[in-house]
Amino acid sequence: MNQNFDIIIVGGGAAGFFTAINIVEKNPKLKVAILERGKNVLEKVRISGGGRCNVTHACFEPNELVKFYPRGEKELRGPFHQFCSGDTIEWFDKQGVALKIEDDGRMFPESNSSQTIIDCFLNATQKLGISVLTGQSVQSIYKKDNCWKIETPSEQYLTEKLVLATGSNPKMWELLQTFGHAIVSPVPSLFTFNIKDPRIKDLMGVSAFAAVKVKDTKLSATGPLLITHWGMSGPGILKLSAWGARNFA
Repeated sequence: MNQNFDIIIVGGGAAGFFTAINIVEKNPKLKVAILERGKNVLEKVRISGGGRCNVTHACFEPNELVKFYPRGEKELRGPFHQFCSGDTIEWFDKQGVALKIEDDGRMFPESNSSQTIIDCFLNATQKLGISVLTGQSVQSIYKKDNCWKIETPSEQYLTEKLVLATGSNPKMWELLQTFGHAIVSPVPSLFTFNIKDPRIKDLMGVSAFAAVKVKDTKLSATGPLLITHWGMSGPGILKLSAWGARNFA
């Protein structure tokens, strides 16, 4: 038995929920569903920002904001001129969620809890009648006449329009390639550095604001640095790993 929807969004993360909510807010008559393969939705939201959820950044000029992205500066300029950090703040404010700016520009819910953002999304989907269906791992997607047919181990769905918001899911990338999309091979990013140097062995837990450079490259970054039991971490290092991801790979 097929379940029919106007729009199905595959992926129950922040992107999937934000997309579904905005679609139905603007088109209340549409029947929309979110399919999530796991038991729970919004799990990455729960752990982001150390459990506080860093929602956005206090940079309100699109041409400046794109410079924070290691890749995609050109591609993001258009979308950011349509919907930028200020719009994000206003959107959450309308949902009754107040955000605050920290000294480094990161913005968190005033409650300091990612649960506030999760509750905001779940309440909105409930209020708007969006179906949130968990345990639905997509096995195949077919184009059938003017519809998309989606199969999971337990269900079959038909939808006029389909949105994939599955993040770093290789299985979905393979599916996308069958529809003619080109996928750029991913490499690790935002990682800590494993450094076997006896000079930092007894400095575990020490943190400081630092300028960091990678030898024999033009890569450099500044920010808080933390010495760990196996090397270095902290925003300064993570930033460096993001900008140098392809070099390191």
